[in-house]
Amino acid sequence: MSFSNVFSESDSGCRLILSGAGAVARGAFEAGVGLVVTYPGSPVVETYDLLASALPDTGGIARIVINEHVAFHTALGYSLSGGRSLVVMKHVGLNVCADPAHYSAYTGVKGGMVIVVGTDPGSTCSTGEFDARFYSLHTHLPILEPWDFDHARELTRRAFEMSEKLSLPVIILIPSSFCYGMGPVISDSPLPRRKKLFFSHDLNLTSVGASAVALHQRLHGKIESLLAMKPGEIMPLSDSFFFQPAPGKVDSPQKGTTDLLIVTSGIYRDFVREALSYLGIRAQSAALYSPAMTYPFPGSELIAYVEDLGRPDVFFVEDLDGFLQLQGSAALASAGISVKIHGKEFIPCWGKLDFQGVMKGLEQALDRFSSTADSMEGLPDQVTVPGCSVQSTRVPSREGTFCPGCPHRAFFYTLKDVLEPDDIIGGDIGCSSLPPHFSDWLTCMNSGPSIAMGVSLALNGFSGAPRVVSLIGDSTLFHSGLQTIIEAAQTDSRQVCFILDNSWTAMTGHQPTPGTRRQIDGSVKPGSVDIHDLLKACGVNRIFRVDPLNMEMTRRVIFQALENPGFVCVLVEHECKLQQLRRGAEQQWSTAFQIVPQRCVQCGKCYSELTCPAIVRDDQGMFGIDQEKCHNCGACAQICSNGAIIPFSVRAFDFHSKTECGMVRKFEP
Repeated sequence: MSFSNVFSESDSGCRLILSGAGAVARGAFEAGVGLVVTYPGSPVVETYDLLASALPDTGGIARIVINEHVAFHTALGYSLSGGRSLVVMKHVGLNVCADPAHYSAYTGVKGGMVIVVGTDPGSTCSTGEFDARFYSLHTHLPILEPWDFDHARELTRRAFEMSEKLSLPVIILIPSSFCYGMGPVISDSPLPRRKKLFFSHDLNLTSVGASAVALHQRLHGKIESLLAMKPGEIMPLSDSFFFQPAPGKVDSPQKGTTDLLIVTSGIYRDFVREALSYLGIRAQSAALYSPAMTYPFPGSELIAYVEDLGRPDVFFVEDLDGFLQLQGSAALASAGISVKIHGKEFIPCWGKLDFQGVMKGLEQALDRFSSTADSMEGLPDQVTVPGCSVQSTRVPSREGTFCPGCPHRAFFYTLKDVLEPDDIIGGDIGCSSLPPHFSDWLTCMNSGPSIAMGVSLALNGFSGAPRVVSLIGDSTLFHSGLQTIIEAAQTDSRQVCFILDNSWTAMTGHQPTPGTRRQIDGSVKPGSVDIHDLLKACGVNRIFRVDPLNMEMTRRVIFQALENPGFVCVLVEHECKLQQLRRGAEQQWSTAFQIVPQRCVQCGKCYSELTCPAIVRDDQGMFGIDQEKCHNCGACAQICSNGAIIPFSVRAFDFHSKTECGMVRKFEP
């Protein structure tokens, strides 16, 4: 489905197939959102992309900003002027915007403000998987967790109303597996966007001293009033479910006939339902309670349900660190209800929680099977659920890597060739973290040069100490690296910082950075920031510039930079190949490359060390270049000491099909 189709259906009742991230975008569109801002981060990039494709045509605004801190403040300012705003980020972005998130709860909002947070259990697209829900315990911002795709649309739309009635930002929290999944969504008619916005002076927007204490007190009053409201008034309805293995009506359970109450939220509600159906629990033995709002936790609702069921054991099914279990256990204990609590002893605090993980936890909690081993050997290969049959499949893991023609690949090959084994490399977030990249640490944004400062301080003055180099991408530099550059420059930190400038935030979908001269659609930006000039303004005295695809020049520059005793920045500049291809910048290539079998000695340097995906090996062990994948960067030819990789001329062609265009010259031995 194209982006335009997501928002072309203005009437209610239209059936759409959307991803979880897309369903949230549709809900925001229906709510009449006027501003969407983001710093791009998987798994919620699509939420922004979809809205950015539609809002400008309808009078709305979409912005990619320098980091989540700025994004949050921008959305807050728009809301304080009466408009509805949406800020989109991944879970680690909450760390960056923690300050404004806390104070927004104090000041409140006027127009609805919704924060979409994409979590990443299993760290499929992140360097960490922390439980972002715990932020609400001190920000006191409400959290909503949708069960399915249409519920995500509905909750997002309702979140704006909830935000305005409470005068609080509201968080929509969705995990990565839900963001990338696809499912049905039933559209509703979009609300008109507010066009006449104005900012009114309000003393409650100043938080300092006694006023800060008063605002804190007011915030707790808002949370208490929210919990006191009737379900459905503002607070989204919870879902309760009583399991019966036989088809038919789901009736309310009888008191004392339920062995286990399962408490869960978000997408795990359906996981539990499916697992219960598969396990074939005896009639009236398990019940399910799933609140749509997980902060503030509706403890009184849980207490009433536990009492109605005759105080069964309570089992919390959730990913990561037990947020529901903490709040639910506290609510039951404060009410003097003594029941057995289960949860994290059966479901680990780490990793992605999938159906098999839920299944295994339920097996153990219900004492259906005696096996408690970590393996899933007790599960049959064939999972039988009424109405469907699914064959379980083990999907092999596959590491990410640089694209063919990526300038980073050539740079890292050269850097590795120059450095000694004992030299220290500080890694950072972005494409530079992909295999076969090597570094001594990789944590969060700006970890490369900032940790390197401390390492160089510790090693300074020691004879024969290893050299310290650090890495940072252009987008990360603007996001959070400039403060480190300023500090390193003024203290002359003993490190060489390589700034990998490919002109785009490539890993998350090629969003522009402040240094990009073009918009994502290829049009020229009104202005851009020159990184070289910025480094000079930050006080960096030793700056080198190099094109990594000129590998010999890059080698000489690296050697020269390493000879300096203080802080050095090396700008490694070459635009991302994929973005060049997207705008057709290389549809007039005149040179391609081929491997000459008669010259190739099968050393494997191009295949095993450069590891370019365009270099392939046939059944006879002979190397060749897949012309459909090759982007003609020439790195392989530069490292081949036998001259076996040579250029050849081609006529102008479409880069997708070089082999169909005909060669002007072929090598003849």
